Amino acid sequence: MLLTPAPLAIDWQEVSDQATVLGVFVALIVGLATTVVMIRQEKVTRRGQQLQSEYSTAAAERAESAARLTEEYTRRVVEALETMAARPAGAEVVIAAPRVRWSLEHHDGDKYLLKNIGEAAAYSVRISADESLHLMKPSDGLNVDAGDALGFIAVPSMATRDLTITVEWFDLSSGQKRTWMYPLPPNPRK
Repeated sequence: MLLTPAPLAIDWQEVSDQATVLGVFVALIVGLATTVVMIRQEKVTRRGQQLQSEYSTAAAERAESAARLTEEYTRRVVEALETMAARPAGAEVVIAAPRVRWSLEHHDGDKYLLKNIGEAAAYSVRISADESLHLMKPSDGLNVDAGDALGFIAVPSMATRDLTITVEWFDLSSGQKRTWMYPLPPNPRK
């Protein structure tokens, strides 16, 4: 007797139902994954916008600080020129007493040198900067003789609002406290 295989009966409705369930399940997983990715992307975008806003604000504040410093230097130059112009022609030139004069220069990496290039000593020297500029400096109150220097480290960041270094010292010749301000010199490009 010959056996003939009976045709397999496939219930296409059941296959269709299972495929639909599988498709819905895959779509649900893809939808959840997409939502998670979008939420993370939104957080990253918001954080980037926040940082950009902070950096832009700091850059604007640095520009304003530099403008204030330039304005102060311009005012001092104008005062000096007016004093010179007010001196009568042929007046005797008076030689000024020895004084402290500062120079600020980049040394290496984040290291800077504050030099007393004047003829007098500076007493109780204090170096300071805006709180947004990371500054590692010698202790306050040091004396700096003419020709000597103090080293310090200044590490600006994108969030630094002001790059001005302020030096305060006591001047024995006048008996007054003096202040000198200068912007942090840039690191030379390599």
